[in-house]
Amino acid sequence: MRVTDLIAATRDGIRIPKDDIYEFAAAIGSGEIPDYQVAAWLMAVYIKGYPRKETVALTLAMRDSGTVIEWGAGSPLADKHSTGGVGDKVSLILAPLAAAAGLRVPMISGRSLGHTGGTLDKLESIPGMNVQLPLRRFMELVEANGVAMCGQTDDLAPADKKLYALRDATSTVTSIPLISASILSKKLAEKTDVLVFDVKVGNGAFMKDLTEAELLARELTGIAREAGVKAEAFITGMDYPLGMKTGNALEVRETLDVLEGSGPQDVRELSIRLTASMLYQAEPSRYPDTASATSFCAELLDNGLAMNRFVTMVEAQGGDLDAFRALPEAPVKTEVRASRSGYWNGMNAYEVGEAVRGLGGGRYSMDQNIKPDAGWEQLIQGGTEVTGGDILGLVHAGSREEALMASIRIAESAEWDQPAEPLVRKVV
Repeated sequence: MRVTDLIAATRDGIRIPKDDIYEFAAAIGSGEIPDYQVAAWLMAVYIKGYPRKETVALTLAMRDSGTVIEWGAGSPLADKHSTGGVGDKVSLILAPLAAAAGLRVPMISGRSLGHTGGTLDKLESIPGMNVQLPLRRFMELVEANGVAMCGQTDDLAPADKKLYALRDATSTVTSIPLISASILSKKLAEKTDVLVFDVKVGNGAFMKDLTEAELLARELTGIAREAGVKAEAFITGMDYPLGMKTGNALEVRETLDVLEGSGPQDVRELSIRLTASMLYQAEPSRYPDTASATSFCAELLDNGLAMNRFVTMVEAQGGDLDAFRALPEAPVKTEVRASRSGYWNGMNAYEVGEAVRGLGGGRYSMDQNIKPDAGWEQLIQGGTEVTGGDILGLVHAGSREEALMASIRIAESAEWDQPAEPLVRKVV
């Protein structure tokens, strides 16, 4: 099928043979198809939609456009993907926690996207931490330590790298079939036995309502299962930042708190629940129910074994946690105070994410450098009663001007007197 015929068929809702989809994805990955034709096809998918059968074929074709990892015999392999949140440092906890529980965790992560933080940027706030590993070295570390975390290599799903950039440029990012194919082409190339998805919903998420989030969760788990991978998705709230700290170095500090058995309850709970899902799916004979897996994960956080695995991973990738702990905090801290008395829910996640991005904690272009010490530190738990004038948190910034602008934005986003929503809205 010629590219123009494939674009027309997509536009008109005509079924496309699997072999043609494979050929199309391979040509995208190799750069044979010009950007304007790929862009036209993306817009056709965005407007017309894409049937499940074609989405599965596209996902597998994108996966097969590059290397598909082949692992040796050993313990089950598992990974997790979050659709992006504010203050979401769960991957940093989950990966070593699952490895401490006996799984192999090959986690390929991303950088900040829009107002949401990126796992790789957080890890790079640790001096010396190398997250751009060659594929062979990445595999060696997973086999040796049970866990490694790095960015997407050129070997894995090259068609996705091309499509991802063009989706951003053509305003087709929010298409559920395209989101699903993008996420799963990389995750399936890891050749894991189990996948867990954290689908965020709320003002700070890309999915704004529960119906939309559930559609994405069902698409992700459905395609993964059709590809022979066990999968479960948790739909979790993102109206407020997760945890008490937002910003790269701040979130690593909070990660260390949780790995040492303390930290915010919401971060600890979600890390345990997602990891327990991995264990229960990967080794049902060992964990007869989720309660036993949950209890074991909590024990690994409390006895320091998960922390030990995190240290091993960081050191193996060149990181120096002692140097990280000795780093000075941001030069300017500005207080944000309650404007009135009452029942305070927290700060709007989207506004916090954009404020931290404006401080340099995120990017407006992929070549922009990150300021690791910039961020927001909440001092009072959301969902509590406060008095007007109480200090709610601190803006960490490089200058007084930056701190003032961010503090005003964050202060104006305070939300009051709303009924509390559960952290986990639904499991698919």
